[in-house]
Amino acid sequence: MDPLSVVICGGGFAGIEALLRLRRLADDRVAVTLLSPGEDLIYRPLTVLVPFALGQAERYPIKGIVGDTGARWVRDSAAWVDLPTRTVHSAGGQQLPYDALLLAIGARERKPGPDVSLFTDRTSGQTYRRIVDELDAGVINSLVLIEPDGPSWPLPLYELALLTAKQARDRGLRPEIAVVTPRPRPLHAFGEDVGKAVEGLLGEAGITLHTRTRAHVDGPRRLRLEPGDIDLHPDRIVTLPTITGPNLRGIPGEAIDRFISVDDRCRVRHTDGRVFAAGDATDLPMKNASLAAQQADTAAAGMAHLAGAGPAPPALRPVVYGTLLTGDKPLYLAAHLIAGTGSRAQIYDRPPWPPDQLVFAEELTAYIVGLPPEVSPTPAAPQQEDA
Repeated sequence: MDPLSVVICGGGFAGIEALLRLRRLADDRVAVTLLSPGEDLIYRPLTVLVPFALGQAERYPIKGIVGDTGARWVRDSAAWVDLPTRTVHSAGGQQLPYDALLLAIGARERKPGPDVSLFTDRTSGQTYRRIVDELDAGVINSLVLIEPDGPSWPLPLYELALLTAKQARDRGLRPEIAVVTPRPRPLHAFGEDVGKAVEGLLGEAGITLHTRTRAHVDGPRRLRLEPGDIDLHPDRIVTLPTITGPNLRGIPGEAIDRFISVDDRCRVRHTDGRVFAAGDATDLPMKNASLAAQQADTAAAGMAHLAGAGPAPPALRPVVYGTLLTGDKPLYLAAHLIAGTGSRAQIYDRPPWPPDQLVFAEELTAYIVGLPPEVSPTPAAPQQEDA
């Protein structure tokens, strides 16, 4: 029997997690092609430390991972999918037939206007490094960080605020720092208890928090907050990118800014059951690498089932994990994600996953730390009653 031909589009957390899980579950029952343009898997969560000279984003060569799994690597990106013929067309013109397909192609980042600085892990934090340098030199004395509306992973924004305040205190500086969020509390997806804990940290650090508030940038150093018509005049305004869908041609869905719609087993809706998606490209409202890895594991189990290498996976019950770096003791967070909001959240003093990993991805974590996947430590999830 010929192996199942699998194409995985994307070399980020979701794509690599799926590759590793699929190889463990199905071994030689699958022939895997990884379609990814980048040379490295970049451990982006550590980028938040770069502006403070506290760390750097580690890189893991795709070539080595592909070699270890026996996969084929096509260094290119997906341009469109021909569902009737089960073929992925790459940007460079290659045609990759598949029996099962995983789309882990990430989302698009929309930049803000010219009066706002963007923190994104794609630029290694260099823009924010300049802001930190200006604060240290006394060139600027006030800073507002704005959480965008819509799908996002806002945790880095709160880390930047806390790390900035900590470094300023250590150097005898007292800049005015404020955080603005349209949501009822910080890190809304983790639930009320986590929100209160983060509010406490911000208050202790002297950071002003504006909740249920939308910020309108009216020009350089001109910020209007609504409701309330509050005018602020910070020296610098910083935000995270607005996330939109990848708009991959050939995949069902709306035509503008569309994320890929998936069911609870990470199968793309309105396809033949052989197309899966995971990560930021999907319509899961929270964008987080640990959630992407859970989706990837579910998709890999589904593809392994198609190859006759195991039962169909159960429905995904996502748990959002996060490590909030504060400049002092980190907070380790976990919550079940239900309708975009955290339920039964827990806060840990010690991480229930390897302490040097800010993101928990079972297969990838095991690969990085050199453990056999069978003994990879699985983080404790908050308790949840069965539905």
